Amino acid sequence: TLNWLAANAFAATGNGTIITVAVAANLALLGVFKYANFLADNVASIFRVPVGHLDVVLPLGISFFTFHHVMYLVDLRRGKTKTYSFDRYALYICFFPQAIAGPLARWSEVMHQFGREAFAPGWERRCASGATLVVIGLVEKALGDSLGGVVDPVVTLARNGALPAGSAWVTLGFGFQVFLDFAGYSNIAIGLALIFAIELPPNFNAPFRASDILDFWQRWHMTLSRFLRDYVFFPLVDLRLVRRRYRVAQFLAAVVVTMALCGLWHGAGWNFVLWGSVHGVAMVLAIAWQRYLPSPPAPIGRVVTVAFVLLTAILFRAGSLDAAWSLYHGLGKTPEMFWIGGWRSAVPAAAAVAYAAFMPAGHVLCERLNERPRFSVAAALGLLGAAVLF
Repeated sequence: TLNWLAANAFAATGNGTIITVAVAANLALLGVFKYANFLADNVASIFRVPVGHLDVVLPLGISFFTFHHVMYLVDLRRGKTKTYSFDRYALYICFFPQAIAGPLARWSEVMHQFGREAFAPGWERRCASGATLVVIGLVEKALGDSLGGVVDPVVTLARNGALPAGSAWVTLGFGFQVFLDFAGYSNIAIGLALIFAIELPPNFNAPFRASDILDFWQRWHMTLSRFLRDYVFFPLVDLRLVRRRYRVAQFLAAVVVTMALCGLWHGAGWNFVLWGSVHGVAMVLAIAWQRYLPSPPAPIGRVVTVAFVLLTAILFRAGSLDAAWSLYHGLGKTPEMFWIGGWRSAVPAAAAVAYAAFMPAGHVLCERLNERPRFSVAAALGLLGAAVLF
C-alpha cells in the first residue's frame, strides 16, 4: 500500500525524493529482516562485545517482493511506466506463482496481461503447455532432491567438523542440485501462470551448456541477472567516481561489486559474498580474455566453466567459510564411492547430473513436446507427474 501511495504521490508532484525514500525504505526493511543478525555477528566479532539478535521470522518471499517494488518505482522515476490502480499493482506484486521465488518479472512483462480472458480461443494449447511445464518442473525438483540426499549429509558433517576422508567429492553435485531445484520451481511457477493466461519470462536456459562464465550468467537465473544489470551494475558504471581514463577500471570494479551484492542477496554470510565476488572476478577475467586472447574451443570452454561453477558452488552450500575450507581440503583426498550411498542413491544422482548437464531448457523441451497434440505424450506426462507426486 505504501509503495503504491508513493508511486501516486510522485506522479502527482514529480518529486524524485519520494521515490528515493520509498526505495530506501524497501531496502532497509529487507536489511532488517535478512541481514540484521549477520551485521550483529560481525560487530560482535570485530569489537568483541556481545550483540543481541533480532528474534524475527523472515517473511516468505520478502526479497522478491522488495525487488518487484524497486523495479517498478525506479522505472516510474525514469519515466518508463505509469501509475496503475491499486488492485492491478497489488496483483503484480502478489501474483502467487512468482511471489515466493520468482521469476522476477518486470511490470512491463506482465502488467498488460492481467485481465485477459482465461478461456479465449487457443486456451487448450496454452493450458497444455502450462501443465507440461509443471510436470517438467516436478521432475526437476525430484531429481534435485535425489542429489540432495547424497550431498546434504556430507555438508552437515563438514559443518560439524567431522568430514570423513573421500566424502567431499560428492558435494560437487550441489551445483547441479541447486539448478534442478530452482529451475524446477521456476518451471512450475511459469506453468501455473500460463494456465491462468499469464506468460512469465523463462528463468533458466541450459546454463551448463555455457561456453564461458559470461554466457553462464546469461543463462542462469536470467531474470535476476537482468535485474542486477539494469538496477545495480548500470548505476554503478554511470557514477562519476573517477576520471575518464579510469572508466574501464570502474566498469570492471562494478562487475565485481555487483556480483558480491548478488552473493549477499542469496544469503547473509561471508561465504555467499565470497562466492559472488569470485564469480565477479571470473567475469572480469573472461572480459579481458575475450578482448586480448583467442577464444578456446567450445568444448574446452564448457568443461572449464562447468568445473568452475561446481567448485564455487561448494562455497554457496557450505554455510560458513570454515565448512567450505574443510570441503575444499577434502577434495584433495581420493574419492570414496561409499559416500554416494550405494546404487540406490547413485543411479538417481547420476540421472540428475545427466539431466542438468545435457537436457535442453524447460521451455524448449515444452515446445518440443507440444509441437502437435499427441495422446502418448499427454499420457506419459500425466503418469510422470503422478509418479513424482505420489
